[in-house]
Amino acid sequence: MQTLKFNTGRQYTEAGQRIAAALLPNGDIYFSDIDRGIDGMICANGANYDEAHALYFTRDQIMRAYDHNLYTGGAHSMDAIFNDDFETAHKIAREIRALAQTL
Repeated sequence: MQTLKFNTGRQYTEAGQRIAAALLPNGDIYFSDIDRGIDGMICANGANYDEAHALYFTRDQIMRAYDHNLYTGGAHSMDAIFNDDFETAHKIAREIRALAQTL
């Protein structure tokens, strides 16, 4: 699983706006904005993992989807990707939130 973390510099908190994301096996992207308490899933639009990595897994593309509300709900949206393996989906969500806190 590839991850990405960045601070947008937007001043939502003293720490700014810290976001981390994970590229999931099916090409979708899970992200967490820990400063605003928002997490979500960005659909790969049919792209496979490698295509999604090249097309969507960048700070700019994640923020474009985020700013234009082009995402669905958070960790529970991962359940289907992991065949309703609630534990795996929520483990990834916790890991991504922890990653964002390292910024």
